[in-house]
Amino acid sequence: MSELLHKLNPFYKFLIVTLFATVLTFIHSFEVNALIFLTSLLLIIIGTKPKTWIKAIKILFAVSFVAFSIFMSGALWSSDHGNHLGSLTLASTQTGLNMLSRFFSFTGLGMLLTLTTDPYELVISLQKDAKLPRKFAYGMMAAIHLVPHMRTEYENARLAFRVRGQSAHPFAPKVIFSMLVNCFRWSETLSIAMISKGFSDK
Repeated sequence: MSELLHKLNPFYKFLIVTLFATVLTFIHSFEVNALIFLTSLLLIIIGTKPKTWIKAIKILFAVSFVAFSIFMSGALWSSDHGNHLGSLTLASTQTGLNMLSRFFSFTGLGMLLTLTTDPYELVISLQKDAKLPRKFAYGMMAAIHLVPHMRTEYENARLAFRVRGQSAHPFAPKVIFSMLVNCFRWSETLSIAMISKGFSDK
C-alpha cells in the first residue's frame, strides 16, 4: 500500500486532482474543505512511505504561517457581517475559519499530487495519454531542469560578490539580476541546442 499512489497513472492523477480543485473553487463550505484536506492527508499516509510523511509535515509547517495570516485577515478584517474593521466577532471568526479551511484544502490537494508524482513521469504521461505536443513537453522538461539550475546560479552569484568583498545579502538586487542574466543565457543555449538537433513538434 505504501507505493499505491506512486503507481497510479500520473496524467489521470493530475486530472482527478485538477477536477476536485476546480469544483472546490465554487464551493464555500468549512465541512467540505475540512473533508478534502483530511482525505488528502489520509491518502498520503496510506499510499506513501514514511519519508513522504516527513515532507508533508515540513510543507504544512511552512504554510502554517501563511494559513495563520489568512485566518487573521478573515477574522479581523471581514466586513461581511457588519463588524468594525479590526474587531473579532463570532461571525468574523467563522469567516476566518472558512478561509483557513479553504487554504488547507487546496494545500492538501497540491501535496497529494506533488508528493506522489514524479515530474518527469507526469510530462511523459501528458505526452502519451493527453497527446501533449512534443515542443510543450520538451519545454516543461526544460522548466523542471531550470529550477535547480536557478538555485545553483543564485549561490554562485552570491559567492562571486563575496569573493570581490561586496555585500551579497539574500535579496540583493545585484545578486538576483546576475542570476537572471545567467539563466537567460542558459535558456538561450538550450534553444540553440534544440535547433542544432533539428528539434520540431512533428
